Amino acid sequence: MTFDQHTGMGGAGRGGIIGAAEGHLIELPGWRMRIKVRASDTGGSLTLIEGQMAAGLPGAPEHVHAGHDEAFFVIDGSLRFRIGDGYREAVAGETVFASRGLAHGLSNPGGTDARYLVALTPSGYEFYFERLAAMIREHGSMPDRETLTRLLAEHATYLATPVG
Repeated sequence: MTFDQHTGMGGAGRGGIIGAAEGHLIELPGWRMRIKVRASDTGGSLTLIEGQMAAGLPGAPEHVHAGHDEAFFVIDGSLRFRIGDGYREAVAGETVFASRGLAHGLSNPGGTDARYLVALTPSGYEFYFERLAAMIREHGSMPDRETLTRLLAEHATYLATPVG
């Protein structure tokens, strides 16, 4: 449910309630993301994604964003995060923040699925996930490293130097 209301602060205020099964669904192998708040909802200032990562999933390659910050809130299960030069497990109820310029990544090496929310500011990175999902549907598998590196760079994201 959405509604608009003039706020007197330069335009129409937007808001609504997004149900549990609502939002644009993006599916990657072992990883489902539902975009709850899109760039178009916030004038490009915020994206909110609910993610579910399967047990044992290595997740995305560790990377650095040049253009946005990310804050992850673990809802269920646990996730392993690279933050800078170290690794840490985050459990339900914990928040992990990675500013632009900080090497980071997440995975689920555990034995149970994990759910999380991630806020991205400014928004727009959901377009990377949409393009990646389209590539996987088209080719039946993850893109090779060169193609992935090129796609990441188009979204101001770069593979991180390995730790150690």
